[in-house]
Amino acid sequence: MNGVPFDISGDSDIGRKRSENQDHFLIADLRRQLIVRGTDVPDAANREIFGCQEGNLLVIADGMGGHRDGERASRTAIEATAQYVLDMMHWFLKLCSDDEQDFIDELSQSLTSVQRKIWSVGEGVHRCMGTTVTMAYLLGSRMYVVHAGDSRCYLLRDQKLKQLTTDHTVAQQLIDAGALRESDAAIQQWRHVLWNCVGGGNQEVRPEAVRCTLQTGDVLLLCSDGLTGMVDDDRITTILVDNENSQTCVAKLIEAANAEGGEDNISAIVCRINHIDESCDTHPAAKLDTTTA
Repeated sequence: MNGVPFDISGDSDIGRKRSENQDHFLIADLRRQLIVRGTDVPDAANREIFGCQEGNLLVIADGMGGHRDGERASRTAIEATAQYVLDMMHWFLKLCSDDEQDFIDELSQSLTSVQRKIWSVGEGVHRCMGTTVTMAYLLGSRMYVVHAGDSRCYLLRDQKLKQLTTDHTVAQQLIDAGALRESDAAIQQWRHVLWNCVGGGNQEVRPEAVRCTLQTGDVLLLCSDGLTGMVDDDRITTILVDNENSQTCVAKLIEAANAEGGEDNISAIVCRINHIDESCDTHPAAKLDTTTA
């Protein structure tokens, strides 16, 4: 796998207690492509020419809204995200330092677009269906994360795990405000109450945007709360450190969550950064910047 810049794998599991899986995930490559329609150069006829790989798109969505609605919401989010990115391809071809903030704003706007799609699909009795969405865009050494809900994006560097996203739960708000501590028993009832998600009512989504610079040897993890609710950060770190390929990491993470009870659907994407393709970089990202729209 050393010749491949990113070793990426993902999977989703129903868990041990749910009757259906309302999680969905997506892994996609973004490439420059030239399709030759006509030429008098024999070797170039009817060819698809790929240039520098522009990057990768990783998405986790964890649906909510009752029987079937959660699955429908997360599936719609994945489909709408993919379409939005296709419509954004002009950004990947011209991104530079002068328009990076505009690019981040456009990524954040993707969640608003996804929310409108979910609202249109769930018009009427299904209006309350919603989903978490955590998306990571990898462009050379740069990573941009757009997020709403309590799915997470982690960065493992030098065997230390850092949560890049914030849980948009009432529990986290109470902890941040100093009203309750992580160890307080009363916090449990608020852990799964979201104040921000995509859909799930009439409130506009408030996207959180994170950007950082990737390094060779970094490991990324996107996951739903079906993993983090069952497996603590120390155990997650051990699995990511001890297993050398992403597919094994994903399998071990899901196995660990099920071994602890598998109370919810479990989804994970692991991306190991084997080396950074600097030929695709036009501008290094900020070391770490987190904003909420």
